[in-house]
Amino acid sequence: MSWVPPCGTCRYCLGGQPNLCPTIMLSEGFVPRFRLGDEEVGALAGTGTFAEEVVLPAPSVVRIPDDVPFDVASLIGCGVMTGVGAALNTARVRPGSSVVVIGCGGVGISVIQGARIAGAAEIVAVDMLESKLDAARRFGATHGVTPDGLAELSARLTGGDGFDYGFEVIGLSSTIRATFDAVRRGGTAVVVGAGRGDDEVAFNAFELFYLEKTLVGSCYGSADVRTDFDRLIRLWRAGRLDLEGMISQKVGLADVNRAFDDMKAGRVVRTVIEM
Repeated sequence: MSWVPPCGTCRYCLGGQPNLCPTIMLSEGFVPRFRLGDEEVGALAGTGTFAEEVVLPAPSVVRIPDDVPFDVASLIGCGVMTGVGAALNTARVRPGSSVVVIGCGGVGISVIQGARIAGAAEIVAVDMLESKLDAARRFGATHGVTPDGLAELSARLTGGDGFDYGFEVIGLSSTIRATFDAVRRGGTAVVVGAGRGDDEVAFNAFELFYLEKTLVGSCYGSADVRTDFDRLIRLWRAGRLDLEGMISQKVGLADVNRAFDDMKAGRVVRTVIEM
């Protein structure tokens, strides 16, 4: 299921940006279709998260091959597509380039996998938790460092120029600024994390002109789910995209709150809820 289904007829879909299509997501996707007592409620992001059954607009459903396991497929619809797509679609990481990823949760791990698939030479994972850095190395990061060690590592790997590509996968103004600062002059900083509307990032007019860096957002990995879901499945089949390894645990719906606690504490990459 896709939480940003392309309608296929709007200017975004016809212009090659179906991930920005607002037609279904902002209308059909949020029509209340459930009841809690007398209260009508909608489905989170129009996809009915944690619901056993849900009514969906037809474009929200993307068919996959029958032999793809549901636990593997469940990762693709959001975090993996967002992260891998940010590297392959939004930034278009070039082979042999240098990459820094700030934030190594499930989406950050997916960015790292996307950069590896694209052929990046150096992939630096940055996170506060050493456990997440260990996980990042398993999925393709060549280096792992906490934020206070990034400047020294950048000097050693890039000669002080900065990285070709930077990915912010947290959604904070401070880490967006840090990602922009970490890329070289003429480099690309990609904002993958979903931040707050009142959390503003400051840049001065001279640096935007002189450094000629590209600062770009990445919504849903700039993906066309009608074709990109299948592309991820083919990469998984070829052994180039590790989805099984991202599943840290499987639990029942009764343990969903514990699963959230594990996610917040950084103890897992992804937890799959089995109905």
